[in-house]
Amino acid sequence: MNPLFRIPIRLQLIITVLIVALPAAGIIIYSGFQQINHAIIEGHIDAQRLVDRIASEQRILVASARQIVVTLSQLPEIEEKDTAKVNLFLSRILKLNPNFTTVYIADRKGTVWASALPFTNPITIYDDKYFKNALTSGQLSSGEFKIGGILQKPTLHLGYPYWDKGGEITGVLCIGIDLEYYKSFVKQTQLPNKADIALIDHNGLILFSSTDTEKRVGKRFNPVLFKKILQGPDADTLTTAGIVGDLLRQENYVSYQKLRLEGEKSPYMYVRVGIPVESVLSQVNEQIVGNLSLFGLVLVSALLLAWVIGKRSIADRIDLLKRASRSLANGDNRIRVSDLVQGGELGELGESFDAMAKQLASKEKLLLDKQLQLEEFNTSLEQRVADAVLDLRKMDQILISQNSQAAMGEMIGNIAHQWRQPLNTLGLIVQELQMTYGHDEFNKESLDVSVKKAMELISHMSHTIDDFRNFFKPDKEKILFHVNQAIEKILSLVKLSFKNLSINIEVIGTDDAEIFGYAHEYSQVLLNILLNCKDAFEGSNIDGQRVVTITVSKEDNKSLVTVADNAGGIPEDIIDKIFDPYFTTKGPDKGTGIGLYMGKTIIEKNMGGRLTVRNTADGAEFRVEV
Repeated sequence: MNPLFRIPIRLQLIITVLIVALPAAGIIIYSGFQQINHAIIEGHIDAQRLVDRIASEQRILVASARQIVVTLSQLPEIEEKDTAKVNLFLSRILKLNPNFTTVYIADRKGTVWASALPFTNPITIYDDKYFKNALTSGQLSSGEFKIGGILQKPTLHLGYPYWDKGGEITGVLCIGIDLEYYKSFVKQTQLPNKADIALIDHNGLILFSSTDTEKRVGKRFNPVLFKKILQGPDADTLTTAGIVGDLLRQENYVSYQKLRLEGEKSPYMYVRVGIPVESVLSQVNEQIVGNLSLFGLVLVSALLLAWVIGKRSIADRIDLLKRASRSLANGDNRIRVSDLVQGGELGELGESFDAMAKQLASKEKLLLDKQLQLEEFNTSLEQRVADAVLDLRKMDQILISQNSQAAMGEMIGNIAHQWRQPLNTLGLIVQELQMTYGHDEFNKESLDVSVKKAMELISHMSHTIDDFRNFFKPDKEKILFHVNQAIEKILSLVKLSFKNLSINIEVIGTDDAEIFGYAHEYSQVLLNILLNCKDAFEGSNIDGQRVVTITVSKEDNKSLVTVADNAGGIPEDIIDKIFDPYFTTKGPDKGTGIGLYMGKTIIEKNMGGRLTVRNTADGAEFRVEV
C-alpha cells in the first residue's frame, strides 16, 4: 500500500496546504529580492540625477558669468577707466544677478579700481589663482575657495581679461559666484533621506555642504575619498563604504562629476553626492517584513481551517461511507449510501451505489462540460493574445515617454543656454537707456534702435519656446513628413550646446526624403543619437576638430540618414549591446540607458525601418533607414 494512504486525511490536508503555500512563500521572497535590486538601481539613478542637476546649475551659473564679463569687456568706460560710471554700472548688474556676490575690476598689477560693492581699504588680488590664470591664458579662468574681502562670504571667483585698443591685456574682470545659492537649491529639491551634497574646489576644500554647513565649509574634504575622485574618471557612480557628513561610517551610493572651464585641463570643481544605502533600503525591508508577517498569519489560518474542514466535511463523512459499505457487504440490501452521505464528491460516490447508470450519465455530462470549457478557452485565447500585444505596445509608449522626459531635461538645459545671452543683452539694453537718458546721445533714433534690438531678442526667445513645445507633442497617428525638416528642427534646439563644446555639426545631402510615420518619435530618435555623440566627445580627448556629420540620402526607395562622429568609436566588445535596455556606453551621469533601446524599437517596430551602428576609422556611425 502507498504510504501516503496510511496518513490520516486531516494531516494530508494540512500537508497539501503547506505544499500549496510554498510557491507563495517563494514568490514573496523572490519579489523581495526584486524590490531590493530595484531600490539599488533607483539609488544609483537618484545619485546620478542629483549630480547632473547640480552640475547643470553650476554650468548655467558659469555661462551667465561668462556672458556678463565678456559683455563688460567691450564697454569703452572700462578702457577709459571711468571709475564712477563703471561702479554705477557694476552695481546695477549685480542687482540684476542675485546669484553673484560681487563684480569688480583690477588692473594688471592686481589692484582693484572698480567694484559693484563699495570698499575703503585698497584691495589687491595679484596672488589669486583666477587673476594670474586670466592674464596668462587670456580666457575665463577659475579660482578656488575664498572668503570674499568685502562681504566676508564663501565665494568662488572667476576672472576674465580685458584688452585695450592695441590688443594688450590691461586688467581682469572678476565675478564671484554665491555658493549660498545652493542652500535654496537644496530646499527646493526633494532630496533622498540623509543625502549628502558637497562641492569641492581643486585643492580639496569644501565650497558647499548640505550637511553641517557651518562646520564643513572651508574645511578639507576627506583625503582618502578625494584621492579616489581625483584618480577616477570624469564621472562615476558606485556603491562604497564611505562617510556621510564626516560623522557616520556606512555604505553609500556615491556619484560625482568633475567640472572644467573651457581651456583648463584641471577641474575647478568636484560635485559629489552620497546617499546612504540604509535609507534607500529601509522602506523595502519594512515592506518585505510586512508581507512575510501577513503570509504567516494567512498560513496559520489556512492550517486551522484545513484541520476543521478535514474533520467535519471529509473524515466524518468517509467514516459513514465505510460503515455503509460494510452493511452492504453483509447483505443489508436496504442500506442506501446516498441517504447517509449527501452533497459534494462524496455524495456522488454514494449515489453510485444506488444507480450505476446514473453515475455513467453524470460522467458523460461532465466530459461534455470539460470539452465546452476547452472550446471556450481556445476561443478566448486569441483575444488574450491580442490584449497581451496591446499591453506590450502600451509598455513601449511608457518607455518612449520616459525617454522623452530624459531628453526634455537635456533640452531644458539647451533652452537655458539659448535664453541666457538674450536675457543679459536685454538687461544691458535697458540699463543703457537708463544711463543715456538725459544725455545728448539719447534721442529718438537711438531709442528706436534699442527698441528694435529688444523686440528681435524677445521674438527669438518666443520662437525657441515654440520649437521646444512642438518638439515634444505626442504622435497620435502616422503622417507624411520631410526628413530634412526634422533634422533642422533638432539642430535649432541643440546647436548652441554643441557649439559650447566646440562640436561642429555638418549636414550633407539635399535629397528631399519623405517618411510616412511618427514624426515626433522619429525626431526623438535622431535627438538621442546626437546626444550620444555629444557625450562621446565629453568622455574623449580629441586633439583636432570635433565634427558630427549628418548625411541624408535615398536608397532602394527608402530614406537613409547616417550620423557619424570622430570621437574614437565604441569598444568592439560592447558595440553589439548598446541597443539593449538599460545598457549604456555613456558615463553613469548620463541617464539610464533606454534611449538607444527605444530608438531601435521606434524605428524597427513602430515604423518598419532599421537602426544599426558601426565603427569607422575616426568614430561611430549610426544608420537610420525607413
